[in-house]
Amino acid sequence: MAAASTNPTRERLLDAAMELFAQRGFASTSVGAIEQAAGLAPRSGALYQYFAGKDELLVAAVERKLETLDDLGPALELLPLGDLRSELRLLARWNLKSLADRDALTRFVLRDAQRMPARLRRRLFERLVERPYAQVVAWVEQRVGPAAARRTDVHALTLIVVESMAAYTTLRATFGRLPDDVDDDRFVDAWVDLVADAIQNVASRGARDALTRPS
Repeated sequence: MAAASTNPTRERLLDAAMELFAQRGFASTSVGAIEQAAGLAPRSGALYQYFAGKDELLVAAVERKLETLDDLGPALELLPLGDLRSELRLLARWNLKSLADRDALTRFVLRDAQRMPARLRRRLFERLVERPYAQVVAWVEQRVGPAAARRTDVHALTLIVVESMAAYTTLRATFGRLPDDVDDDRFVDAWVDLVADAIQNVASRGARDALTRPS
């Protein structure tokens, strides 16, 4: 079997499969359709020169996509910027780009996650949810301070903060538009204001509690 990094036909099959799985679902996507979308003769058996079948192709397509996704770590290494809203704007822009880069993967997972082996679902959760959430939680804890972090459910707060952005991109992908045709600039502006206020309120409450706590 040819190496993934050097074989353009294999790469085209992976690209075509990921997009078709996202559009139609795994069960409704035939081997012939994948071959045709990859620029090959449908039902020619070309796919089987690289993969044992659709199941192996699915795993390979998801694994490859995970390997190409940007990691949040380098963006966080640019912080602190000295201004909460500037930091939030950087994180928002990074997240919108990341969500766009994994659009087909997200659509497939929402539609057909149960088709994936349990091991691959665990890896997806770790890579797309657990790891970035832990990084954002650590950043929020740093921003609100230790006293406020002990008194606030920072994990739940982070879930609200992050998933509001995922919901925005999912709605746009599903319906092709948003209420009042809100675009990225408007969404980011509102998101930054809302999240900054929430973080500042949590930090202020923690500071007040610390001042009033008996010594």
